[in-house]
Amino acid sequence: MKRLCALLAGFCLLGTCNPSFAYESRGARSCEGWLQSSRDGKEGYPRNSEIYETWLIWYLSGIVAGSGTDFLVGTDTESAFRMVDAYCIENPEMNLAGAGTYVARQLMQQKGIAHLPTLP
Repeated sequence: MKRLCALLAGFCLLGTCNPSFAYESRGARSCEGWLQSSRDGKEGYPRNSEIYETWLIWYLSGIVAGSGTDFLVGTDTESAFRMVDAYCIENPEMNLAGAGTYVARQLMQQKGIAHLPTLP
């Protein structure tokens, strides 16, 4: 639990960074792993999918908290997961940070929110 809290705190800080500052997303799981965890969840092993889903939701929440722009309002969790599914099917070599950023950008576009300068 302490690790998860530290991870969330780190994500919250990302939005306050200088836009030209490059950072590494630590702990990001692979898209390939995301797809496998979804299959595991459907086969009766929900713990694997819960780890990936929790990481993604905290990543997106960190972008919201750091930016002050709540692009998640009005979006249910399952819709975000389906967006990640589609992204990961097309980009299995990417990680969940890339998928999360894609989801954030797509939701901002759908809701007419300008892209944030701090969004990687």
